[in-house]
Amino acid sequence: MTSIIPTSDKVQEVARALLEAADSPDDVRTDTSGPSLAFVVSDELATKVGFGEYDDDPEPLPESESEPETVQEPPRSGKGSGEEAWKKFLTDQKFEFDPKLERNELIALWDAHTGGQ
Repeated sequence: MTSIIPTSDKVQEVARALLEAADSPDDVRTDTSGPSLAFVVSDELATKVGFGEYDDDPEPLPESESEPETVQEPPRSGKGSGEEAWKKFLTDQKFEFDPKLERNELIALWDAHTGGQ
């Protein structure tokens, strides 16, 4: 949706242009909540009248390179604290380790890497 805020001397001209281009008068709403009158219309209607550029087939936005998802460290004891869970965690962290290491060694290696935090 687009809000069009005409200057006070152009209100009638803009209203007329919007209503003539609209399929129905219901396509043009007024908003008086701000300091001046605004017309709220679809992006397509705004473009028809010369306000804005509506593209009904936009190019997809490129995928942004977001920060990698933080993977929760496995428990250090109890359920879910096994060697395989730690190996998966370290692999997900792209942390290199000797796959022959046992669970306690993996945890110690991770603690040395993170400073125990």
